[in-house]
Amino acid sequence: MTQPLVAIGIPSGDMVHADFAMSLGMLCMRPGAPAFLLNSRSSLVALGRNQCAGAALIMKATHLLFLDTDMVFPADTLARLLAHDKDIVGSTYSRRVPPFHPLTVMEDGSHAQITPGLHRVRQIPTGCLLIRMAVFAALSKPYFNTVAEAGELRGEDYYFCEQARAAGFEIWCDGDLSFQLGHIGQKIHRLENVAAQQKA
Repeated sequence: MTQPLVAIGIPSGDMVHADFAMSLGMLCMRPGAPAFLLNSRSSLVALGRNQCAGAALIMKATHLLFLDTDMVFPADTLARLLAHDKDIVGSTYSRRVPPFHPLTVMEDGSHAQITPGLHRVRQIPTGCLLIRMAVFAALSKPYFNTVAEAGELRGEDYYFCEQARAAGFEIWCDGDLSFQLGHIGQKIHRLENVAAQQKA
């Protein structure tokens, strides 16, 4: 079996969250396989993902692990995803604004609650996703694209999933790992919130 060489793709703006940086640092101490970092800075996340994929191809990586800068994750994330030996496998997480539901779309089209174990899904977010590079050879560029559909925008991650499924690839979600992810959000704290908590 060929030794994996994993490109860790990090699309970002100019800054990253400190909690993400700590998670990434811990993962890089013992990644579980030879790995290197790619960072594409752009205000367009689809462009960043495509640039990471292109660079990983040039660097002859066997896999590309996307880690978004608003995520926290366990140090053994890469090792656990590699162990599944799937073409496309990742973990899911909650939306940061209502309605709070997992961002993975199940095969029946629902945003059902994830349970432990490995699940085949229709669509999965790209914030913690491992892709075998052979997948990109079967797809047309751009691999990631934001498109308008029925008056709404469809994200670049779901676009990728649809293209991959059309090319015959299965998409998998690690439920156990999903429960250990965090999606970093922002909350505004006001004095009235403190008063409300004191009355409760």
